[in-house]
Amino acid sequence: MLSSLNAMQRGGVYILFGGVVSAVGRALKPGVLVDSVDWNDLDGLVQAMADNEVLTHTSAVMYAFGLMFVLTGLNSVRNFVTDSGLVGDMVRGGTLLGMISLFVISVIQGLDHMAVRVIDDGIGSNPNELAVSLQSAKLGLILMAWPILYASIGVAGLGGMRLLPGGLHRSIQGIASLVMLATSVLLLMAASLESNDFWNAVSLITAIVLAIWIITLSHAVYKGKVSASTA
Repeated sequence: MLSSLNAMQRGGVYILFGGVVSAVGRALKPGVLVDSVDWNDLDGLVQAMADNEVLTHTSAVMYAFGLMFVLTGLNSVRNFVTDSGLVGDMVRGGTLLGMISLFVISVIQGLDHMAVRVIDDGIGSNPNELAVSLQSAKLGLILMAWPILYASIGVAGLGGMRLLPGGLHRSIQGIASLVMLATSVLLLMAASLESNDFWNAVSLITAIVLAIWIITLSHAVYKGKVSASTA
């Protein structure tokens, strides 16, 4: 079935599937919905992960697995666009930067595994302190990787507007792209706040906008309205 689709269409399928899997994996992580804690309470987060060891490992694998499919989908989109001008540069450059960000986010899920193992195996003179340090390092990377990801999506989206016909599809893509760029700035600001409430609120609104954008773009792809070049 997938072999009959073009690169853009396959990319849409991968992104949709990976997005669902990664969202479920993220929700299952202890400290999010199960034994929920504030993101600055790293001691509480580590304890929640240690108390739910199997769920911690499962959620980390699901999250990383889903992001790998999203990454593959972005690569398909990148290969689809052949425009040799600024539009092509923005789409390919934006998706490449997004792929790098997703790869980093995927790889650091391994720190969840190590945090739990450190506590369970009693590694180091102070396992709890070491586990908290691992989660602190992960949080620092996350606070930079997500804004970069949203910025790259926004740049790629603005460039790709000219690959869509005028009307609803282009308008939604333009609005969504600007929201992604604004989100990048807001998340950088939220990184210095003591509570994660603002970060979560912005992320939720952006996720809804992104979902609407993906559905709209998928419809455009299905109808054959997406061009590989402006030429």
